Amino acid sequence: MKKTLLFIVLASYGFAGFSTTFTINNSGTAFTPATTTITAGDIVNFSLGSSHNAVEVSQATWDANGTAPLSGGFSLPFGGGTVPVDKLTAGIHYYVCTPHAGFGMKGTITVLAPTGIAENTVKSGISIYPNPSNGSFQLRLDNSLSVKTYDLGIYTEQGKRIFSKSIFRQQSTSSIEIADLPKGVYFLRLIGGKDSYYRKIIVQ
Repeated sequence: MKKTLLFIVLASYGFAGFSTTFTINNSGTAFTPATTTITAGDIVNFSLGSSHNAVEVSQATWDANGTAPLSGGFSLPFGGGTVPVDKLTAGIHYYVCTPHAGFGMKGTITVLAPTGIAENTVKSGISIYPNPSNGSFQLRLDNSLSVKTYDLGIYTEQGKRIFSKSIFRQQSTSSIEIADLPKGVYFLRLIGGKDSYYRKIIVQ
């Protein structure tokens, strides 16, 4: 039993060593950054003014600038704090500042699974290659997909959107040219209707 507990403790320290900490601040009545992309297991810390909190809500509530908390979601007090890691499951988490949601003080945290593909990913019909590449990627959409138009965004590891494009299914294959970006790891997000696709891409 003791050996089992020791293994769990050591494993926890080992995994923690690979995590990255992201900090979200506030600038007036706005979260900075408002969009953050992380990998499951990373740590998100909110450093906020005393009149601001961060409460997870549903997408519908977020769209309406509402404040009803999401059942089972994270809720940080005024002044901020650290989001429990177990609350940041793969997918998109929507959050607001309760007193200032009406002013548009809200943000999102996109959590990628350790493989770089979120759990609510489209499992087939979409592929991107080559990856890694020198910044020239090909995105292929299968004709079996029901959605005709997708919104594509590419984000830095800090969650900043640096590239966007509309992708049309009937084009079958679309070129993505980001060779002008610095070498490194980026995240691709493709959304169309209820379908969503996330992928870690590497420019080398």
